Amino acid sequence: MNGQTVFEGEGITAGDLRSLRYFLAVADELSFGRAAVRLHMTQPGLSQGIKALERRLGMPLFERDRQSVALTAAGRVLEPKARQLLAHAEEFDRFASVLAGRHNGRLTLSFSRSGGIGLPTELTRRFREQYPHMTVETATGHTHANVERIRMRTIDVGFVRPPIEGDDLQCSVIAYDRVLVAVPVGHPLADRPGVAPADLVGEPLVFFPRERSGLWESMLGAVYGQGAAPEISRLEPDEAHMLAAVAQGAGITLVTEPSAALLAVPGVVFKPFTVPVAVPMALAWRKDNTHAALLTFVSFVHGAVGPAVPPSAADTVVARQDGHGRASDGLTVSRIPRTRAMRELRPSAARR
Repeated sequence: MNGQTVFEGEGITAGDLRSLRYFLAVADELSFGRAAVRLHMTQPGLSQGIKALERRLGMPLFERDRQSVALTAAGRVLEPKARQLLAHAEEFDRFASVLAGRHNGRLTLSFSRSGGIGLPTELTRRFREQYPHMTVETATGHTHANVERIRMRTIDVGFVRPPIEGDDLQCSVIAYDRVLVAVPVGHPLADRPGVAPADLVGEPLVFFPRERSGLWESMLGAVYGQGAAPEISRLEPDEAHMLAAVAQGAGITLVTEPSAALLAVPGVVFKPFTVPVAVPMALAWRKDNTHAALLTFVSFVHGAVGPAVPPSAADTVVARQDGHGRASDGLTVSRIPRTRAMRELRPSAARR
């Protein structure tokens, strides 16, 4: 008896759908530990859920030992069917919610300026597609501004750069963005394929005021070490003005990769770190905000991106830039758009 016959003969229960979600999480991660983190549950609870599914089907779905997890032949047969069943169930849930009027509400959110046009924009686009009857209003701002908007209930949710202060807000890291060094054309670091934090010692730094964003602390800490922030030679209000100052020869600066992709300033070269340096991107919302639109969005994002994983050297790709930061020959830069978070955004039918 195969898995398809069991489900078609006895009908699919809510417990079956939950078990299939467990199964697919382990199939994707090939690790019970990582799958448990992704599902926000304990590893023993996940193992019990998989064993219950295997008893229901009457066959093992995974081969397990201390070093690895692999799908059995039965597991490989079940996987595409499980994805199809869950896709149909999710489609029905969305349809039923729209009929019940639960997703005709309004969601207000704010992007992070340092996030550029990247994962937050893509998530919002997919959310609008999935919930077409939901009105989504957007703004943009630094983390400090977004946090204040959340506290004042001007917006429901914001993309922010941790850390943020206060126990009235929920903050959930969803991705990591690489940090790049911006140097003027002709600078000694401009011709290197990559730089190390030690290369920046003594270099005048152009940056933004500390009170503007959690990015100040997380970025400088990631590059220079916690508590070892360099002397800032010049303050500018945002990334665009920081890069303009670099082009004028005022010093170097640090920006996230999405910001670098969005802001091409003549006279500036972006360089990756030889060992990737990254800063977190998170969602923040009020703990006491129980609006259906907010809870739907948070659930959607967590389901889409899975656990946030910092980039590694293996994620680096080669791109070409000229001295103005535009496409040309000769320089290596890193990129973030195809992290695990972005891969997880593919529709279920497109996977495998």
